[in-house]
Amino acid sequence: MRYYWLKLLRLRGNPFSLARGIAIGAFVGVTPTIPFHTAITIFLCTVLKGNIVAAILSNWIVSNPVTIPIEYYLAWKTGTWLTSVNVTWEQVSAMLNELHHSGFIEAAKMLFVKFSSIMYCLVAGGLLIALPVGIVFYFLSLSIYLRRQKRRQERFLEKR
Repeated sequence: MRYYWLKLLRLRGNPFSLARGIAIGAFVGVTPTIPFHTAITIFLCTVLKGNIVAAILSNWIVSNPVTIPIEYYLAWKTGTWLTSVNVTWEQVSAMLNELHHSGFIEAAKMLFVKFSSIMYCLVAGGLLIALPVGIVFYFLSLSIYLRRQKRRQERFLEKR
């Protein structure tokens, strides 16, 4: 994760585009849409003009083997409260286990057919959690990139 964090900090470009990309990556990373994270991230970056590299890096930082169980658990808790769909954690765990042992196409079919009610609950909860995460990541990364840009400009002016 440290490697990706350092790569993220070293990215160059428009601070607003970079921050938008980071926010999109963090937002998508928190949602329980694991087999589709990269595709959703690239699509949203294209539509919202975010930096795709920054988005994918922040997605990998936010969604990793350590945080995925926590994100799914919080999405499940929030989703059952929000949607009043009766889904147990055992059902969610069984779904994750089946998805883990299947290929991309097979996982996509299972998500939309076999696990649609569970995914409805998880996505609703995940979106509610992901929104504030995306907003926080946007403003934090924007301030970091703006400060970095200002320091570079000051150093450039000093050299003149």
